[in-house]
Amino acid sequence: MYLHELNVQGFRCFNENFKIQLTNGLNVIVGENGAGKTAIISAIRQLFHDSESGRYNISSDDFFNSFESNDNPYQFFSIKAEFDDLDLIDKVALLPWVGSKKTAHLNLQVENKERFGRFKRVIWGGNSRSSQFDPELLELIQCVYLPPLRDAELKLSNGRQSRLSKLLKAINHKELMRCKKNGKLHPLEEKIKDFNTSLATDDGLSIKHANELITENLTKAIGYHFGQNTSIQFAETDFTRIAESLTLLFFPNLSKDDRELFRNLNQNSLGYNNLLYIASILAELTLNDGDDDQPLLKLLLIEEPEAHLHPQLQIRLLNYLKNVAENNKNVQVIVTTHSTVLASSVDIESIIHLSKSHNPVATPLKNCGLKPNSTQFINRWLDVTKSNLLFASGVILVEGIAEQMLLPAIARIVLNDQENGKNSLEDLGISTINLNGIYFQHFMQLYCNIKTCDDEDTEHCSIPIRCAGITDLDPPKKIKVKNTNTATEDESQEIDVDFIPYEGNLMHGTNHAIKLVESINTSTYARLFVSKYKTLEYDLAMEGNNAALMSEIIASLWPKPISGKSSIIDEFTAMSSEDWTKKSQEEVAIAAHKILNRIDDDNIGKGMFAQIMTDKIQENPQNFSVPNYIKNAILWASSLNTI
Repeated sequence: MYLHELNVQGFRCFNENFKIQLTNGLNVIVGENGAGKTAIISAIRQLFHDSESGRYNISSDDFFNSFESNDNPYQFFSIKAEFDDLDLIDKVALLPWVGSKKTAHLNLQVENKERFGRFKRVIWGGNSRSSQFDPELLELIQCVYLPPLRDAELKLSNGRQSRLSKLLKAINHKELMRCKKNGKLHPLEEKIKDFNTSLATDDGLSIKHANELITENLTKAIGYHFGQNTSIQFAETDFTRIAESLTLLFFPNLSKDDRELFRNLNQNSLGYNNLLYIASILAELTLNDGDDDQPLLKLLLIEEPEAHLHPQLQIRLLNYLKNVAENNKNVQVIVTTHSTVLASSVDIESIIHLSKSHNPVATPLKNCGLKPNSTQFINRWLDVTKSNLLFASGVILVEGIAEQMLLPAIARIVLNDQENGKNSLEDLGISTINLNGIYFQHFMQLYCNIKTCDDEDTEHCSIPIRCAGITDLDPPKKIKVKNTNTATEDESQEIDVDFIPYEGNLMHGTNHAIKLVESINTSTYARLFVSKYKTLEYDLAMEGNNAALMSEIIASLWPKPISGKSSIIDEFTAMSSEDWTKKSQEEVAIAAHKILNRIDDDNIGKGMFAQIMTDKIQENPQNFSVPNYIKNAILWASSLNTI
């Protein structure tokens, strides 16, 4: 059994009916700050008795309150949980929640009766609110919540309801019940009792003498009639009190057995104490002694498990959480995170994207209609950089490092006339993702339904944020023309020459991503923009007087000879002084062709060229012209364009 679906209305940031589908095992909820990740966790906590952090107390802040109006339309909130994959034992135990259906339902409705000093809370199982509800059924679902700001040292310290005492009581549950039934002490209680007796009777330890002195002076002070007897001992003999007095110590690695070298937790790092705390939780959750009192479902809710952990530890922890959820069929883990490291290290089948909007939308990536090869591809390629797309307000997908470096600088030009706070991709929370190739079909399927002739006409989920793809036209590099240098017309033959595109001399592209344009560009959230002429650098050179700037950069980057002059440096220095706005399209195209060839040369390279060009654009943006396809992509991702 697992929590399959949660429906929320009027709670926190969820105005209209909000639905999130969860999977058995590990669930990782990602999204921007303010999207509602904590509200989802809080909604689940409202339903159950949290065995770690206590009951979630209702407050007036839990009722939806619009930022658009002072009038709050909701005087109540409702939360409905649906449980799926029930076996026979689950169905019998939760029969009032199941009825004739295959799933179990738990419902909560809270009315805002604060004017009377209280909130009216009604909870019921199944579909009928009037059916009798047994609160003890809630005990069959164990909920453990770990908040983002965890005081791990305090939780692990000795004291009332310490984490260690909970674990020890869970381990010894059966034996404690058996000892109580038989009227016997638990072996640990016997040990402590014997130890205390030896302390009190051993003449060589001074404890016996100290106790006698206290009793003697007390008797002299208040008399025999009013006096009291005393006994000095090491600890309580009750199992719970013994467990609560235990302290966890640590050593930096697993090699030491010498107990005297272990240290208190306040000398440990915050990150490792956090891991020790989570380990103690998992130790209890994975404990299965076959007891009939075992919960049907154990829900572990963790906000920001990455707290205080460096990337390698984040990955190890998440992988272990996944293994725990997979290897314990009654354990379900729900994690919220802002960590790109965690998002990149988990399979997309476990990721749920939460959009930040007036009505938040939860999108399980497994429901986006990804084909198996796309799923495998994204799981391999969703590294820390690319996983930024899961936390962005908008996304621009590009082919390579050059576009990734240039786009933010170019975007400042495109967005220059927008209102304050919308003048850059950073302002708008838009991520530029380098796909390192033409892999748009794999990634853009997350944002739209890409249909080909082989696909069934099925609608899938899509992440509801703007996504723009920028790709090259890539026309043929060579074309065949008649060789006019032959002696006679009969000897004429075709030869291969470089194809140099310009207005009036264009060809269809060979880029296979172009076939996706029609399908992608009819979707709600995604668009794929294709260069007009050839490639990014070529199309940049075709605009305005960009060819002069690009020629200047090539001249500065080209290796200078030890002696003499370089014809290439001289050529591009001369080109940098030309006004290309006064040249014909064909002349500019020839210059763009030369520029692209030199950028592609090993002496420069696209990455180095893009780095220098980015600096130049930032220094003098007003003289740089932006091709329309790039401008439109930036405006689309920024939600400033509706084409």
